[in-house]
Amino acid sequence: MKRLVFFVLIFGIAYIANAQKVLSKTETKYVIEAKSQLVSALSDIDMSDSERLRIIQRSAVTLKEYGQPAVWPAGKIPLQELMDQQFDQCKEEIAAMSDWSLKLENKTLDQKMKIINTMQIDVIENQVQILIPGLTPVQLSSDVISTVFGINIVQGVNGGKRQDAKDLANRFKKLAESKELIKHINMLVENHRKSLRLIDEDIELLNKKVLLWKKAFVNAYNGAFTFKGYEGAKLNQNSVENSSPLVGTWHYKEDGVIVTGYTFNSDNSAVQIMYGEKYTGWTWEAKGSTLYLIGGNGKRNSWEYRIDNGKLYLSVEVNGESVEGLPLTKQ
Repeated sequence: MKRLVFFVLIFGIAYIANAQKVLSKTETKYVIEAKSQLVSALSDIDMSDSERLRIIQRSAVTLKEYGQPAVWPAGKIPLQELMDQQFDQCKEEIAAMSDWSLKLENKTLDQKMKIINTMQIDVIENQVQILIPGLTPVQLSSDVISTVFGINIVQGVNGGKRQDAKDLANRFKKLAESKELIKHINMLVENHRKSLRLIDEDIELLNKKVLLWKKAFVNAYNGAFTFKGYEGAKLNQNSVENSSPLVGTWHYKEDGVIVTGYTFNSDNSAVQIMYGEKYTGWTWEAKGSTLYLIGGNGKRNSWEYRIDNGKLYLSVEVNGESVEGLPLTKQ
């Protein structure tokens, strides 16, 4: 009988010693915030290097303190993926515009006008997207449009400003009439080639920085101490899921094609959708009625948002007035 009691006591002590601690809701929040801030630091192209390094090291320490594994991304970080996307997109657009220039070179004015009339021009945020049948969509910044075509594009929301698109189409027609269209398209090609060289230089520099950031993360993690009893601690599942009504995929469609949209994940990562193409590397957060997006198109953006009858509306201020975009429907 004594042996049985002794065995039960030993077994019970061993079970208690090996029981995995579950973090409190507050502690789980600290861990989730550390992971989210790390993602932001590895995604936000506008963040200063000093702030990025501070967040990387602080996140590593927090994870170690609460018994969590190191979570440095396997493979490339979001910033590297973003830069690769920009490089590939720029190359494709150079090829598309060069091909377009060659096709127009021997066309009559009537033929050029027909091609221009088939173009689809959309102003989305501070970008202009030109779709020419049979060619890769071309995205141009408002600065490039202003420099090459002399048109001031006002920053739009979602579907953008239709008048701006109409003005640009008319500008193409006038250039075709004056036999200056090909010259201006070639100016766009040259502008893209310069951008491609700059992106390549940025990628090379970024790759060197990532090695330093990862080393700083590992050193901070290894140099920190785990709180007593927190080794291998589990997150409190009641605190893990993001309960924001924004979580999910929202989009606006035309003719069955997603013109613009976003996916807001519960881990605060986000995906931008434009004409069926998905662009990763974004993070999001909502404070009050303001939605913040970091990364994705390489910039930090903010909108006032509202959800009404199952539709998401994003608005920005233009010339002192609030301009609301097209309604996004939840998928």
